Amino acid sequence: MSEESELSDMTIQEPLLSLEVVSMRPALGGTAHLKNTVIASDGLEYAVKSVKDGDTSELKGLPNPKQIPASEWLCTRLGEMCGLPTPPCRVIYCTTTDEYFFGSRYDLAASSRPEDEVDFASSLMGPSPILRKQVWAIYAFDQFVFNIDRHLKNYLYTKNRDGDITVQAFDFSLAAMVMGWPNKIGDGLIPPGYHTTNYWNSVKSLTYNDKTCRDSALQLLDKISSVNADVIERIFLEMPGQWINPLHRDALTSWWGSSGRNERVNAVKAEVLK
Repeated sequence: MSEESELSDMTIQEPLLSLEVVSMRPALGGTAHLKNTVIASDGLEYAVKSVKDGDTSELKGLPNPKQIPASEWLCTRLGEMCGLPTPPCRVIYCTTTDEYFFGSRYDLAASSRPEDEVDFASSLMGPSPILRKQVWAIYAFDQFVFNIDRHLKNYLYTKNRDGDITVQAFDFSLAAMVMGWPNKIGDGLIPPGYHTTNYWNSVKSLTYNDKTCRDSALQLLDKISSVNADVIERIFLEMPGQWINPLHRDALTSWWGSSGRNERVNAVKAEVLK
């Protein structure tokens, strides 16, 4: 499908209770498609992405680059429902350009990168299992939504009151519908050579002996299995219609209610149990 027909098939759908842009500024160190943050009408800062961000990406050949906000919204909302540690998200409207942004809460109290990889590895192998269980659950989720771009720079890092490092996973712009998931992917997993799988090989080698990590991943996948197609349809209804091709939306909702969803969950379960 051409970009022109993709846009013409998109319907206008007003999201409920969106915030508005008060001011915009360049992002402090971006990811593949993050160029700006905004101060929104709730007074908080958000990392924002629009349907135009795929056009200016250095990454070419993506199946559906204009659906970056839709993929971000679906993955973040689904992740929230399933207990994934991820920043809150909102729809944010810009009156100047008459467009809707996906907004992920930008917390300057958190760090967008660990001090160095050695510190992250040390935290993974520390006495607390919290970080280990988090990254295994995030990996299972990333595999399910075919997110090829998980690495150390798209976590937010914080410490809890016990001094343990915890993470929040953000950035799903190279996942889900952008990558042709689920219909073009089926139950196929992310192949070697992508950030997600390269990073995972290192994490797994450091954490493999902690059996509670697998439990965390399996529990998240079980929660995905419990989400019915009506919930996915509601997530789509919460986003602006400009973000998603109706044909892709309907195909994904139909797939979610079919055996294909469970086949993918089982494929990811087999991966985390290896």
